[in-house]
Amino acid sequence: MAGRRRGKRAVTPDGTVTVHGKNANGEGSVYRTKDGRWVAAWSEPGRKYPHQATGKTREEAIRRRSERRAQPPPTDGQTLGEVADWWLHNVYKTRVSIDTWHKAEERLPRIKKEFGHLLPSQVTYDAVVEWLAALLEEFKRGTVKNYRQTLALIFDDAVRRGLAQGNPVRTTDLPARTESDGRALDSKEARALITAAQDLRLGAAVVILYLMGWRVSEVLGLAWDDIDFETGKVTLRRASVYRKGVGRILKPTAKSDGAHGEHWLTPTCLEFLKARRAAQLSERAAAVHWETVTCEDRPVDLVFTNLTGGLVQRYRVQRAVERAAEAASIDANGLATHGGRRTVITVLWSEGNESVEDIAELVGHADPKTTAGYVKRRGKRPERIARRSAQLLDPAASQVGMTVRFGPA
Repeated sequence: MAGRRRGKRAVTPDGTVTVHGKNANGEGSVYRTKDGRWVAAWSEPGRKYPHQATGKTREEAIRRRSERRAQPPPTDGQTLGEVADWWLHNVYKTRVSIDTWHKAEERLPRIKKEFGHLLPSQVTYDAVVEWLAALLEEFKRGTVKNYRQTLALIFDDAVRRGLAQGNPVRTTDLPARTESDGRALDSKEARALITAAQDLRLGAAVVILYLMGWRVSEVLGLAWDDIDFETGKVTLRRASVYRKGVGRILKPTAKSDGAHGEHWLTPTCLEFLKARRAAQLSERAAAVHWETVTCEDRPVDLVFTNLTGGLVQRYRVQRAVERAAEAASIDANGLATHGGRRTVITVLWSEGNESVEDIAELVGHADPKTTAGYVKRRGKRPERIARRSAQLLDPAASQVGMTVRFGPA
């Protein structure tokens, strides 16, 4: 027989108040998150948000909380490595998602190896520039940009605490963007790839990538009730991402990026999705057990699943892209899942003459500058703008019957 449930607060006849199952004031709380990690939190006077220490077990989280509570905020004489540790666990964690925090945590060892033994005031502009140049020989520009941003945020905190007079990282910059290794197809190749994808189990995913320019995480997070087959409207609500120590999970799309919200699918996308729905019904009937996938503790009926209803791994979609390319006699080298995004942006810009701002809205980029960086070919834009300039400005071109010609006849 189960024991009688007691409330947390109890008052005895003599007026004594007893609290069951609750830490003393200021002691902090310990709880488990949805992804299985344990969090030990504690508050400080004058601080709006609590500090947090995490661990794989309850005991590990409590131990880390004890260690960090014993460590005061950085003061004069402490190294940049000590400042970085404090910033990561006590400042940054309260401001970003757990996935973003983990990425910064992974960058910290390399930052500390280079600058961790120095005082913040000893780190110079030249040292940061040389370090970034060395990273560019090893990593892609985007990765180096992330390292630079993490180091800059650490120095921002050091400046606020009076440990440095200025931020030497903010005055540096990376070399000009060079063309990325990723490929983009032209419109003819893209149509051939889409046609070849019709016989693939994940062909609908390939089509959405190369017709809509979505991220593969958004495609794999799509659910049936997100789609209105009558109007073609679809609402992006979640993404399938890999989380360190947990594996692949579903998470809501951030409202701050351009992906969250309503999009419209092309007729071909809708036809491929109808075929995917029929195939999935057959898979579900044949499966001994169909997995229940959740997002924020709510079941989600996903469009793209494995044969038992679970989340699809990203490499499966990559393989589907390669198989479609092979079937269409297209070189699959360098044609990753993100190639669909590059293809849509490049074709619309170079062949469709669409504005970067409009393309950014279509593919879900919050900043059109990001979209511009995806363009792989300029097409005939230089010629078009030269002709337009001549028509508007050249006195000879304004004469009736005058033809402006560029290059050989």
